[in-house]
Amino acid sequence: MLATLTPSDGRGNRRKVARILGFNADLKTLTTNTLTWATISERTGMSRATVARHLLALHEAGWVGRVASGRSAAAKQAAGWTGDDSFINDAPVCALTQPVDDAVVDINETPPTVSGYKEFPARAREAEAPTGAASRPSPTKAASGRRCTVPADRTLPAWPGHVTPSSKDERILACREWARRVPALSKISDKHLRFLAKDFFVAGWTIRDLITALDTMPDGRAHGQLVEGQWVPYSGADGIPAARLGHWINWRLNAWRDRAGVVVESPTQRRTRRAAAAHREQQARRKAEADRLERLSQERTTPEYHAAKQACLDQILGRSRRARRR
Repeated sequence: MLATLTPSDGRGNRRKVARILGFNADLKTLTTNTLTWATISERTGMSRATVARHLLALHEAGWVGRVASGRSAAAKQAAGWTGDDSFINDAPVCALTQPVDDAVVDINETPPTVSGYKEFPARAREAEAPTGAASRPSPTKAASGRRCTVPADRTLPAWPGHVTPSSKDERILACREWARRVPALSKISDKHLRFLAKDFFVAGWTIRDLITALDTMPDGRAHGQLVEGQWVPYSGADGIPAARLGHWINWRLNAWRDRAGVVVESPTQRRTRRAAAAHREQQARRKAEADRLERLSQERTTPEYHAAKQACLDQILGRSRRARRR
């Protein structure tokens, strides 16, 4: 019985992974750059190993192409990255492809686009370069001698994720970057997103805070609903039409308002406040300990302290002599 169900379940799980990739792909470039194994595992309910196996199967079948691998923030900082992007994990960049005949592809020619999809193999094989063709440039070296570590097809953000925009133009750029990091938001315009996030930008929120607010509630729980008395997290972004997407964004952001409709502190502001409070408490404890040691040091320099210390030593020596006499 299990042997007969396993292939069917495997195909169903593979369709789930493919559906997640399709929903989060940029329709213009047919690529995804926001999905990690952990994200796909959370949305499909599969383990990371299962997600990796199905992604490999889709890649080998020619439905998914690997453009650039993912990179953690620690790896980027170790490679010499600086700036705002050095603190952000880079998700792998995957391309939605269509299986074609296993023919040799010339890397010096642009693959054709047919009926809205890009027809090229998941990983093209390099052919012999024709006579007179431009050669591929060698990797440049930085001043420190390391190779250039900029990953393939990565673009600089339109607006830094940790900076609060102030003017209208800056908020347009911030919303454009918000939509790039959350592909589901690309269905509506940047001006519409600016209108939805206006109160939050005025309150000092950043793009990172808005992304966190779309995923979680102020108490730390993921957005969801009560089902038979239990809180069930869910992601409602996939499949929402553009006509309702603005209401969905507004509904999730309203969870970060108080009863009077005022925007509460952002996740970044909350972390900053708690870190400042913890720092003040640590400084107070250090000062109290330093004062205690100072008082103890001063007490040990008084004549009364030395007299009491000598009396204790005499008492200990007297007991030792009496014990030896016995």
